[in-house]
Amino acid sequence: MKFKTIIELLEYTENIKGKTFKDIDSEHLLDNTTDLMRNKGILGHVVESGFYKYPINSNPQADFDEIGVELKVTGYKKSKKGVLSAKERVSLSKIDYHGIVNEEYDFSKLISKNKKILFIWYEYEKEKDIGDFLITDYQLYDMGQDEDIIRNDFYLIKQKVCDGLAHELSEGDTSYLGACTKARTSKDRTSQPYSSIMAKPRAYSLKNSYMTGILRSIGHALSNEDVNGLPVRHDGAEVDGLTSSHLSESIHNYKTVEDYVYDKIKDYIGMTQLDILQVITGKTYEDKIPKNINKMITDALIGKDKELPEKDDLFAKTNFIIKNLPLTKRGKARERMAFRNLRLSEFEEEWDDSDWKAYFEEVTLLVILWREPDSSCRNGYRVLDGVKKISFDDDDLRSFEISYLMVRETILNQDTSLLPTPNSFDGQYLVVAPKGQKGDDAYVNFFKKDTTKVTFMLTKEFLNEKLA
Repeated sequence: MKFKTIIELLEYTENIKGKTFKDIDSEHLLDNTTDLMRNKGILGHVVESGFYKYPINSNPQADFDEIGVELKVTGYKKSKKGVLSAKERVSLSKIDYHGIVNEEYDFSKLISKNKKILFIWYEYEKEKDIGDFLITDYQLYDMGQDEDIIRNDFYLIKQKVCDGLAHELSEGDTSYLGACTKARTSKDRTSQPYSSIMAKPRAYSLKNSYMTGILRSIGHALSNEDVNGLPVRHDGAEVDGLTSSHLSESIHNYKTVEDYVYDKIKDYIGMTQLDILQVITGKTYEDKIPKNINKMITDALIGKDKELPEKDDLFAKTNFIIKNLPLTKRGKARERMAFRNLRLSEFEEEWDDSDWKAYFEEVTLLVILWREPDSSCRNGYRVLDGVKKISFDDDDLRSFEISYLMVRETILNQDTSLLPTPNSFDGQYLVVAPKGQKGDDAYVNFFKKDTTKVTFMLTKEFLNEKLA
């Protein structure tokens, strides 16, 4: 089936809404398929062959090449509260390490194939057979809407390859455009141009957090979008989350969250906590210094987590955490760094299919550093030292995997002695520890509720390596 215009394509695509994959599987591709994780491309093949009547191929050109549109079938999940989020990142074209060093963004293979993408959205429900997943909406996406940030991400990836560091690429390096692993097995490696170290094969991807931002714009941004000079009709249902400006305008003052954070704190670097607090609040706290003084300062200067998506569109489509870290006089981490409390139910999946793996692959930590001017320094008198971005590479993830599997084994055996507490194995970067003071209580009651009283924490040794 050929389409002469994008409008024609979209009008035809309207007919896919409300159908299941079984409804359109005219080639019976789903007959022997039950595991979506092991057949990630199968639903795309069903839509391509069954609905659009295109032969399945691996053509380097766009799926609807005659009108310059690529097709991607992707899922979303709905929480108990009805909040929608993308199920996973969307993989684009493979990164050619030897080719990217000679490419410019505007003429890259990435843009030639993926400038415009038609997303077909289905609701992922774990308990359902994959053929019964319901296709609920579609969306025409133009990479140009966030071009300034995606262009910057492209050059960040390119620079790392040019520096001979393709083996250290991480999705946390960039904002919207990721460099996700694209290997048949965990041992697959390929050569890179400026290093003898073999690197994991990777592909460009639109990150999970970015896809969530796009998903939540359905029914807002595309209703009046101009495509080839014509208004696009799109009747997608509204969802909670973003307003039309979040997708259609996409005006950015910053290209990375690191740029944003540094811009907000740069004028205060070298000042003590109490001096900064006095400047921004007009109050003095020498008599009773708040324990959470660092968070008070960063919330005031940078913004509270829930406020940030309203301050810059960048925060609505990135996976980031702003953390405060006290340092010794020598610049070493004073304490471990904690994440949110663990939930027993999130360890049901194997590591490769887990939310924790996806999270660590993509998240960017923006660490605000507070250095002690001398060894006798008290809280309140630490000096703002700057901000450090931390993301996680393949070596980090391999260590995290061991800790994850130990928690999983703990749950399967109902035995807390199996938890990855500090010094459980060589090269341990991620430990489980109580969040708060009640250590014994946390372990005794580990299985009492789904949300535990313990958390993953990055070790001080690991943080020092990243800060070096």
